[in-house]
Amino acid sequence: MSHIVKMKLMYVLMIFFVGMLIIQMGFVVTHQIRDISSHNLAITYILFDLVLVYALSRIIWRVARQWYLSRHWLRIFRAETQSKLTKELNYKYRSWGTEIIVVQDDAFIALTMGMLRPKIIISTGVIRLFDEREVQAILLHEWFHCRNHDNPKLFLSTLLVDAFGYLPIIKPVFHYYKICKELLADRFAIKQMGTELHLGNVLMKLIKLGEIQRREIAVHFTESAIDYRIMQILEPDKTVKVQIALLRPLLLSCLFLILMMIGGSGSS
Repeated sequence: MSHIVKMKLMYVLMIFFVGMLIIQMGFVVTHQIRDISSHNLAITYILFDLVLVYALSRIIWRVARQWYLSRHWLRIFRAETQSKLTKELNYKYRSWGTEIIVVQDDAFIALTMGMLRPKIIISTGVIRLFDEREVQAILLHEWFHCRNHDNPKLFLSTLLVDAFGYLPIIKPVFHYYKICKELLADRFAIKQMGTELHLGNVLMKLIKLGEIQRREIAVHFTESAIDYRIMQILEPDKTVKVQIALLRPLLLSCLFLILMMIGGSGSS
């Protein structure tokens, strides 16, 4: 089974459990509103209220933090833009229809930014460290994320983890999802370039460099599933098997939902 199919199945599984949890919360809130007039508020209602408040507060916090950080870093990147290299790369890759911003920074920065109109951010440090074809491989990797609108998908997934991370199934599925996205982006870059050589050189150089200088926001390219990505470079014709311990979290999540249903019906 391909990474795309597995990834979609895992994502559907995560959405299913979150959806079931939200539906159950809705039932409890409905019963709670109905029982207010009768002053029949059980301890179960209080527990559900705490869970609901926790989920909403985490979502609000994440949205506010994402909004602030996006504006903050985009303002910094705009101020540090290297105009000459930015114009050169945008002209060279004008057929992509994606804005590329080159920032004056010795740190390793290679990422996508933005929800509706994603941009590729790359630093002068990356351009100095890698040759032209290796830089192209990095840009192709990031362009895959742009053209597939991975930023809003990843943000939505992060919201689910923040709000419903106590469901055992959520975090392992999210981890699997992120790894598969990086493998698919690498495979796209390899296919576009016709060889795994240049992307492989990028990953090997990053490993040899060890703890390279990075901005806080720029850990994306270097930290994501490096071992699996190297395996894919070494055996590009094979599908890398990403390990995920699913059975135990799945059973525990099912048990959690059942207990919620019992608690909700028992308090009504």
